[in-house]
Amino acid sequence: MFFENLKQNYDKLSNAEQEVIDYLMKQEHIESLTLKAIRQDIFISSSTVIRACKKLGYETYNDLRYDLRLSKDLANRQNTKQLTSFDQMKEQLTVEFERTMSILDQQDFDYFSQLIIEARRVFCVGIGSSYMAISDFNRKLKLVDIWSNDYFEQHSIQRIPDISTKNDVIIAFSLGGYSKDVNNSLLKARKNGTKILGFNRSLFSLPNREDLSRLH
Repeated sequence: MFFENLKQNYDKLSNAEQEVIDYLMKQEHIESLTLKAIRQDIFISSSTVIRACKKLGYETYNDLRYDLRLSKDLANRQNTKQLTSFDQMKEQLTVEFERTMSILDQQDFDYFSQLIIEARRVFCVGIGSSYMAISDFNRKLKLVDIWSNDYFEQHSIQRIPDISTKNDVIIAFSLGGYSKDVNNSLLKARKNGTKILGFNRSLFSLPNREDLSRLH
């Protein structure tokens, strides 16, 4: 989570990078704050912002922005009660679900669902911090009699292009950013005609239909 990353890496930041992070932590609507707005407000270049993000362990500004928003939401909830580790996990999933539903478009949801229902097989893919999400989603698909398996190890993900077809769907969960090997495996599967749908960490929402159509 953001505050743990900050605690471990804040001293690695330059003065300008610390100013960036201090500024971001004060923003109430971090999810809508752009790099351009930061540059205009505190006169610090976008490259400095990106360097600060990477020193805190994030691949992109969007990754940091998402994690900071989520961490703030969880902290606000936990300030009102004492939580166990299990309760904290439930709170995190609840916050993420509520954020997803608040920006979900019904047409996108219908389109996404139809592709899954019509698929011969569904491959749920994700690594690292995405494992919990793919495992839970895979279990729910099985409960409604959809052929589905979860893939979270590199060697098993690399085998998907060897067996996937144009009648299958890959659902890729990205909460922490993919490795180059995973991306390459998805691209190979796409060449087979396999449809690829994604949950992106920076938005944690369904992709729009125009984006999905380009993956067919």
